[in-house]
Amino acid sequence: MELCIKHGATVIASDINPPQADFEATDKFKFVKVDVTSWESLHDAFVQAEKWFGRIDHVFANAGVSTTTDFLDGKLDDNGELAPPNMRTINVNFIGVLNTVHLAAHYIQKHSTHRAEGELGSIVVTASTSSFQNFSAGDYTITKHGVLGIIRGLEHQIEGKVRLNAVAPSWTATGMIPSDFIESLGVGVQTPEAVARSVALLFTDQQRHSEVIYSWDGKYQEVNKAKGGLL
Repeated sequence: MELCIKHGATVIASDINPPQADFEATDKFKFVKVDVTSWESLHDAFVQAEKWFGRIDHVFANAGVSTTTDFLDGKLDDNGELAPPNMRTINVNFIGVLNTVHLAAHYIQKHSTHRAEGELGSIVVTASTSSFQNFSAGDYTITKHGVLGIIRGLEHQIEGKVRLNAVAPSWTATGMIPSDFIESLGVGVQTPEAVARSVALLFTDQQRHSEVIYSWDGKYQEVNKAKGGLL
């Protein structure tokens, strides 16, 4: 968000929580509260964005939560029967992303005549290193494999209409997991700005479609189309 604003973009941030206090509404930045697990809430956000600025060129589907500790824990309901799994992480990290892609593809194409000939709007989704490796956070890993599946499953369907790419960050300093805890595991932690640069690149480079940019400690590698495969 900050990087895009710095480079002159008009930005709408959508989240369940408002941004930091120093981000006040202007003619270049607005915030709309969104619950990504609700189709109606997501849809209303796109309608509001179109109302405010008349068009949507790029969408970053970045909402995410950490693993649910009681996923598939075998809890029983009040009748002593097996209760369904806790789907919070699945609903936020995968269903919410899939619905966002569906809405974004529609609204970006809706305003294609406002762009230069041959220029496409784009969608960037947040995958993870756990999109292509074993990781013990069960439901979180399932969702991030699913996000990679969105790239691979939809690339041909929307090719030539909207560009669809992903970022796959390694350990990054966010509100999801404290940085000091990550560092205690003996791994490096990159800043959010390192990931933001990947997103901005995917927004602006018209040659990029169906790519996944892996980032770790400020280093970058496209891994979906890379020679030799993901690893």
